[in-house]
Amino acid sequence: MALGLAVSALLLAACRIEAGSGPAMPALIECAAEPGADARAAAALCDALRAEGPDRAMRLTVLATGPASLSARLDLTGPQGDRPGQRLDFNVSDRDLTPTDYRNFARDLLRHGLPD
Repeated sequence: MALGLAVSALLLAACRIEAGSGPAMPALIECAAEPGADARAAAALCDALRAEGPDRAMRLTVLATGPASLSARLDLTGPQGDRPGQRLDFNVSDRDLTPTDYRNFARDLLRHGLPD
């Protein structure tokens, strides 16, 4: 069990998503999770971000997870260095997170979490 979790964390840290920003220059999104964050929840958020099809290079860092909460940050990445985004938190009070919640949070990260 512990080995499976360690492998999951390594796979998540290496997760790279190509988003369609044109045939010559695909955007690259790196996904990582802080220690203690649930790897499955982080992967679900990474997949939800992929589905949104961002058009810039960025890094998703999942900061914290819980059955009814997520915290994450999107940083823009580029040749001039990284530009950190805002930490956003997502919580529900009456149930566990659903796939729709992950999609909504990914959309909110792209709308409100990127640096100006």
